[in-house]
Amino acid sequence: MTQMTVGARLGRATAPAFAPRRSGGATAAVALPGARAARTSRTRVVDAAPASGHTAYRLLCLFIIMAAVSVVLVLNTHRAEGSYVLGRLAAEQTALHDEKVTLQAELDRLESPETLAKAARKLGMVPAPSTATLRLSDGAITGVASMSDGGRTITVDLPATGVADPAGTAASD
Repeated sequence: MTQMTVGARLGRATAPAFAPRRSGGATAAVALPGARAARTSRTRVVDAAPASGHTAYRLLCLFIIMAAVSVVLVLNTHRAEGSYVLGRLAAEQTALHDEKVTLQAELDRLESPETLAKAARKLGMVPAPSTATLRLSDGAITGVASMSDGGRTITVDLPATGVADPAGTAASD
């Protein structure tokens, strides 16, 4: 319906085509003056459409619902599995961190000057009275090295290449 038709129908009042009349306990329909003659047909009761026509639609809806529930179940299962894996990895990370801290503390203890001096004394080493250093950029020697009072001395002969001879035999030119 358009708006003009609705407005036209709401604007005028019309009387019903049939009005019920009571006479002696029975109700009868009487035509009112000005009623259309086309309204004389009787209404009848019609049964609802048979339910067998909706079986495919019902099965489709049931399939969609079951598929959605299955997808939700699978997603929740994977999420729970991921949660367990995450918990296990967090526990492993904590254990590895504790091991790292323990190893770092042991390394710090072994690198301490007191521990290194004690290990050197066990090997028969003595502290050097003075040291000399070699500057790698230009090969200059800084400082003066002197022999320790340990008794035994070590001499290193370098060949012309400047690399130490592992056999200890230097070629004399």
